[in-house]
Amino acid sequence: MRSLSLLVLLLAFTATVEAYEFKLYATFNEDTRVELSDGAVWMMDKGDVFPIEAYKNMQKNVVLRLAGATFVTETARIRVLKPEEVPAGLDKYRVNVRAYLESTAKKMEEKLKGASPKDGEEKKPAAEEKKP
Repeated sequence: MRSLSLLVLLLAFTATVEAYEFKLYATFNEDTRVELSDGAVWMMDKGDVFPIEAYKNMQKNVVLRLAGATFVTETARIRVLKPEEVPAGLDKYRVNVRAYLESTAKKMEEKLKGASPKDGEEKKPAAEEKKP
């Protein structure tokens, strides 16, 4: 009975504690060429900041996020930011996200323009239907 009351007290205490989002951010120590999960190739500059998603290969590699894409790089090429460095790092991250989204939108726009019929041409159906 005593252990039950301790358990209830512990649960009540943990319910009142506010949740804190714990996220690590990394900055590049050197210029690094990476391939994003969407196939784009980017050159990351020294000092660029990205959130850490995961570590791989016994922490030899790290998975970083850029907007909706991820990429892998060697852990030796990055440094984990201290908590007091994160606010300044987030500004750099936002600049990179904006550049990534603009370039992705531009690529999609060009792709759509290339797929649309040229002026004066009618769009032809893929297969003609036979009329009875």
